[in-house]
Amino acid sequence: MMVKLMNLFESKKAVEMRSSASMVVLIIGVFIIAYLTIMSPSEREQVLNGGEIPNGYSGQGYDGVGVSGGRGTLLMTKFVGDLKIKGSETVEHDIPSSTIFTAVNTKELQKIDNLYVKNSPFSKQERTINFNADLVNTKNYMLSFNVIRASGMINIFLNGQLIFSKEITSNSPEPIILPPELIKTTNNITFLPEPIGWQFWKANEYELSNIIVAGDVTDYSSSRSEQSFAVPADEYENLETTSLEFVPECDPSTSGRILIMLNRQSVYSGLVDCGVLNKQEISTSMLSPGTNVISFSSKQGSYLIDRIKLVSHLNQKDYPTYYFNLPQDMFAQTSTFNGRVVMTIRFNDMTSLKSGSVVVNGFQDTFQTQDYYFQATLDPNILQPGPNSINIEPMSEDLHIAELRVELLG
Repeated sequence: MMVKLMNLFESKKAVEMRSSASMVVLIIGVFIIAYLTIMSPSEREQVLNGGEIPNGYSGQGYDGVGVSGGRGTLLMTKFVGDLKIKGSETVEHDIPSSTIFTAVNTKELQKIDNLYVKNSPFSKQERTINFNADLVNTKNYMLSFNVIRASGMINIFLNGQLIFSKEITSNSPEPIILPPELIKTTNNITFLPEPIGWQFWKANEYELSNIIVAGDVTDYSSSRSEQSFAVPADEYENLETTSLEFVPECDPSTSGRILIMLNRQSVYSGLVDCGVLNKQEISTSMLSPGTNVISFSSKQGSYLIDRIKLVSHLNQKDYPTYYFNLPQDMFAQTSTFNGRVVMTIRFNDMTSLKSGSVVVNGFQDTFQTQDYYFQATLDPNILQPGPNSINIEPMSEDLHIAELRVELLG
């Protein structure tokens, strides 16, 4: 009985010891996890990977190092932002085609169904009709009528000036051209037969029908076309030269002058070559960031303005240069290997592949990493006391850099 109790006591004690050991392990594990959580990403990477940094930088002028834990002297920290790959120096804006034309239509300016005029020794009967004229858009004024009855000669006056004196023998005579130099804004036409003379027993008389005053009126409602396009702000800021290209499809025999306006400023006014690529240089000051409006207009002919393109040539923007100061005493530490200058590039993500080049005081090397950061110790041989410079340039894709940091570590 005593043996059984001792065995039971020993078993219970063993269980208690195992429970205590598990608790200790659990507590240690919790502390380790908590410690890893509060560590910087660089220190955590060193612990988890046995002190080695993947994708270490070991190019000319650099050697791979562990990520700084922030225990040194901060020499510089900069927000860099987006560094874009230098693309083409030319940007093209395709603009939809435009059709412009002027239509000339013959329009009735006045119409009278019939009139009767007579001239005899005992009576005189004349008739006047009035009409208004658009002196700007109307030309080729004509008077036409049919003759029901005719006897003798008839005189026709335009604004008091004799323009026709003849005996009409046809029922449908040719239209009478009204002299353009006599046309006014308000006009009158008077019909009066010739006097009969000594033959007092006779009379000259005319009965006319369908009397029409007409003119060729030019319709400019479709003579202008307007298109819009957008110029991004970054493109506008780097404009060097700009040109306009277009091909006008038109009939050279009927085409006239064409006017091109950009943002209400004249780009070109004159004749164009039909069916040929036309190029016109444009002052960059005519453009605006955002929406721009271009228009084509002509007062003569019909045009299809095709293959319209605005071509911008851009200045290539240099990547920014960042500077950090290395005082003489700190420089002495690096030259005697008692200190090291560490550069850290922190990116916005840890999934995409980042590649680029870094230039320190004129010495260039490249990097490639998929990590959240990239770090390297700067070779003391390329450093100098006082100001030092750093340039970063993307190589295959745009770089999105949250921070560029330089530190002196002991």
